[in-house]
Amino acid sequence: MMSMLLEEEVQAATPRGDLLRTEPRHRCPLCGGAGGLLHADVPDHYFGVEGSWSLRRCRDRDCDLIWQDPMVVREDLGRAYEDYYTHSRDGRTTRTSLRPTIGAGFFRLDRWCTRLLGMQPDRDRFSRAYLDSGSAGVLLDVGCGNGDFLSAMRPLGWSVRGTELDGNAASIARSTHGLQVDVGELRELGYPAASFDAVTARHVIEHVRDAVPFVAECWRILKPGGRLVLVTPNAASLGHRHFGRDWRGLEQPRHLFLYSPAAMGALLRRAGLPAADVFSTAQGAAYILRTSAVSPAVGGRSAWRRQLDRLAIWWLQYREVAGIRSGLQVGEELVAIVRKA
Repeated sequence: MMSMLLEEEVQAATPRGDLLRTEPRHRCPLCGGAGGLLHADVPDHYFGVEGSWSLRRCRDRDCDLIWQDPMVVREDLGRAYEDYYTHSRDGRTTRTSLRPTIGAGFFRLDRWCTRLLGMQPDRDRFSRAYLDSGSAGVLLDVGCGNGDFLSAMRPLGWSVRGTELDGNAASIARSTHGLQVDVGELRELGYPAASFDAVTARHVIEHVRDAVPFVAECWRILKPGGRLVLVTPNAASLGHRHFGRDWRGLEQPRHLFLYSPAAMGALLRRAGLPAADVFSTAQGAAYILRTSAVSPAVGGRSAWRRQLDRLAIWWLQYREVAGIRSGLQVGEELVAIVRKA
């Protein structure tokens, strides 16, 4: 189970050398409530950013937001992405390629597990951001990365467009897939109201410092009858409980916030959105759990513990699928779908 650390005051890190600068965020950015220290001194396991970061969890169970404290200052956030996977045409980081650490055997096991648990129909829906029902229209993918998702949506009849903060990622999406990608903050791009039939933000909201106005802007540019789809790591997942501070979903220092179902509901209410369909999914569980198990921190554990972690990948995925089908929100990723009247 996820261990709750003893309460201690988190002080702002003193910048030195190439360390990212930070600022204190002792109160919950969503509800203003107090937070208890959840994880201390979490390093960047995957992309080599120097330093470590701590995370707090809101004590109000109706909010339950997890946030970085002290938080990377806005001006330094771009430096946390200099070696990120969106800089690559094949989705790999230039410093650490996670895919080779997984191996072909893992993917064979994953396909077998998918068939055994009857996950393929749900996996197909997940890969289409749950936009496979209803008629296609104009789709905006916020934070589109290298453009693979938008490219896959075009044959389904969607007219697609993307946004990116990362100019390198945008260039790759344009040159690889011939996509229209706008570079900049969503609010600064100034799309007219009611411009899109669907707006997706997949693994974006956890990176956004000002999530309430971000969600409100997604809602403003959505047409009546349209759908907003948010996907983010699920802080209430079994993987987080098992791996704790080594869970891939923490992704420090880039994930400024982590959402449970309660926190997602609180965010949407604060942004003024109507009731949403919020649920967890295990469709990406095998990858998230595997990359948790091969992180450098986990790799330093004893041989028996490493073997236990490898076996836990499949056991946790099975438990997540079974739990979800029983109505529990324990999957590795959280999905929110909001329809605009």
